[in-house]
Amino acid sequence: MGTLGKDLLDFQRPLTHTKVQFGRDAYWVEDRPEPQPYGATLVQLLNYDAEEYLHHLDTLRASLETRDHDRITQCARAVVNDFACLPLYGSYIKDAASLEMILFCIDDTRWIAQRLLKDKSAMEKYFQAGDDLQAIQKRYVRFLDELFQDQPPEKKKGQRKEPLAKQIIHQNLEAFVSGVGIGGDAAAAPPSVNVQYAMLERSGAAPEIVERMYFDRLADFVYVEFMKGLQRGFVPKRCPNCGRWFLQQPGMTYSYCDSLAPGESSKTCRDVGATASFKEKSKNNEVWTVHQRAYKKYYARTMKKTLRKTDFEVWARKAEALRDEALVKYERTSSAEERTAIAAALAEELNKL
Repeated sequence: MGTLGKDLLDFQRPLTHTKVQFGRDAYWVEDRPEPQPYGATLVQLLNYDAEEYLHHLDTLRASLETRDHDRITQCARAVVNDFACLPLYGSYIKDAASLEMILFCIDDTRWIAQRLLKDKSAMEKYFQAGDDLQAIQKRYVRFLDELFQDQPPEKKKGQRKEPLAKQIIHQNLEAFVSGVGIGGDAAAAPPSVNVQYAMLERSGAAPEIVERMYFDRLADFVYVEFMKGLQRGFVPKRCPNCGRWFLQQPGMTYSYCDSLAPGESSKTCRDVGATASFKEKSKNNEVWTVHQRAYKKYYARTMKKTLRKTDFEVWARKAEALRDEALVKYERTSSAEERTAIAAALAEELNKL
């Protein structure tokens, strides 16, 4: 991998001074070869259960106050190990002990505790990560919930998808984009980042010019990752079935995630959501009800061997075309009498086939 200019920031930098290379459709953390889609880390953070990490931070604070040497060392090691499993850091930090080098490699708990009591700033980045984690989960959830609160979860046939920039303006969320709403205060304002450029060469892929940035804080990285993702159409969304966040790819409009649905052994939330959506359509639309009634009747004939499957498939294709034509007419009128007449005409046509 070649670079343009002097890559001085790589020289003896702290491990948590994270290097990220941003490309057209993905980014790379440190020297990990796996590309990450924009918004992937934010989604992981929104789904991350921070309770244990925050509990270990609290017990570390308390142990530093009581100056309990054994407890200080125990809590500090727990915090370091939790930190190494956090989204972003967990993608490249393998050996938690390497974070503090010899400090966490020796068995002299008294010596470790005395070092931490003498220099409490040694654990500052871990406390900062805890603060960032809480802020991210609070502020980005608010932004995303407000962004999509008046938007249909899925695009209907023939409906144009409104650009994200317009949605942000319509919901009066411009301050979030500038960082004011996300940061909340001056201490958490958008980062000032140094940008370098590098040539990224991967096996089996064309070379790419990437932006290289370094981040000292989780909040700074997430802000840049999220905004670059919005520019490209990567959007974190909350699954209405399981409540977890997932990453919607550019150009897509689905509202359910593809994880295993709660209480299901094989169906995903998207499978369950599609079925629920279909049932809702059938319940509230006479055309869908008529089509499904006819479909079940003809399909039952194939099960009884009174209708060949090839004939049923021909009927099903014609039935779908007639249904779609009827749906257009049905949506164009608000008259209950006309809608009933359209459904009745469709029923007659379907039973002629």
